[in-house]
Parts: sequence; C-alpha cells; structure tokens
Amino acid sequence: MAILAISREYGSGGREIGRRVAERLGYQFIDKERLFRDLDAAGGRWGRLAREVDEVCPTLWERHDWQYRGYVAQLEALILTYAASDNVVLIGRGSPFLLQSVPYCLKVRVVAPLEARIERIILRESLDQEGAARLIERVDRERACYIKANYGVDWDLEKFYDLTLNTGALTYSQVIDILVPALADKDRLATPAARAHVQDLALAYRVKARIACDPRLLVPTLKVELEGGMVVVSGIIHTPKDEKLLKEIAREACGDRPVRFALHRRV
Repeated sequence: MAILAISREYGSGGREIGRRVAERLGYQFIDKERLFRDLDAAGGRWGRLAREVDEVCPTLWERHDWQYRGYVAQLEALILTYAASDNVVLIGRGSPFLLQSVPYCLKVRVVAPLEARIERIILRESLDQEGAARLIERVDRERACYIKANYGVDWDLEKFYDLTLNTGALTYSQVIDILVPALADKDRLATPAARAHVQDLALAYRVKARIACDPRLLVPTLKVELEGGMVVVSGIIHTPKDEKLLKEIAREACGDRPVRFALHRRV
C-alpha cells in the first residue's frame, strides 16, 4: 500500500527507475503521459495547457491567472487521487511536497553528476555535449522554479526526502534494490488513520480544483482543508453572487461531506 514519490534531476534516470519499480511491484506508474491523458479527458483547455506549462517556471502573470491556477489545482487533485489508491509510483510535478505529511509515502530524490547526465542526454536526445549541458541546465532550472513558485521550497533540500540516491555511484538496478525494501518498510506505516488522511487530502484538492477551474470565479488565497471530517473552504470573494456560486460548487464537490466556509469579502 506504500506510495513512491520521485523528484529527479534531468538525466539522472529517475523516471526510468520509477517505471521499473512499478513494473516489479505491480504498482501504477503515474508520469506526465498518464497525467496528460487524464487532463485531456477532463476536456476543454487543460490537456493543451499542461503541455505548455508542465514543470515550467510560471511567469508572474501566470501565477495569478485563473487558467494556470486551475491547471495546478487539477494536477494536484489528480496526483493525490492516485496516491489515495495506494501502490503507486509518482514522478515529479511536486508529488514529494504534496505528500510530505503522509508517513507511508517514500519520498526520493534521484541525482547524478553533471558529466554522467550529459552522457545520457547525448545518447537519448542526439545532442552534442554543449547542447546536452544547456538542456540539462534549462530543465533543472525550470523544474526548481516550478516547485519554488507553487510550494515555496527549494526542491534539492535533503530534508524533504527519505532518500537521496546518486546514479553516478549506483546502477539503476542497485537503486531499485534499495527502493523495494524501503517501500516494504513504509508499507507498515499505512495505518487506517494514515490512509484516511490521504483520502481527505485528495477530497480537499478535488474540491479546490472544482472551484479554481471555474472561469466565473477568481478566489485569491483559495484554501481547502479537512478539519475533524469537515471540509473547510477559505478565501477572498468579491460579490454576493461569487459567494453563492462558490458555495454551490463546493457543496456539489463535497458530496455527503459537511462543509464550512470561511470567506472574506473584498470590496
């Protein structure tokens, strides 16, 4: 029932390692292709937008744009919904940070020396050494900025991870042989209370996504949490009409769960 959430330097092999772990253990493998398909299925602009802004540093305008905020909210809701299903490998997109409070999630950072990553990218992307180095620098910079913009943290700090593994010193097979028993250890922490916590997180983020993705609403500082089994929606609204609409959307998304609102009106 454990969850594996991988953050990876570009060219470190983190995605391939995650894929092989999922294959060995029979876990779901959730990478960008899987998430893109889900966002395509959601309809509208979301699949197209995902391909434009996936793990890319948002501009100042994008950070306050309802479409970007809606995209991030949908992505987070998808990741947490997959996490709530257990036995899943999640690749990047903030998953280790979304799941910091989950004791049975193994949060892993995969790194490698620049020289090793350049060699891999040369082979994989058919680039010369200079082109590979530039690509690595750009992708890592964009990913770091994406995490900083959306989670307010530095993605390479070891305190956020249970393990940091270097594929310059370890083969992929050796890394996998470390991860499999580590996941078995995490499995023991998947108590009913811990699993209920993930279910609550997933519900909260689905409610948030429903609100954030509605073009009729712009709710600065939108926050959705679970407190004592109750969904609590807070944020700033502008008009009584906005408040009425938000409450309708939230109640529908919550289903049978009770919901409380802590909304403040900006005039």
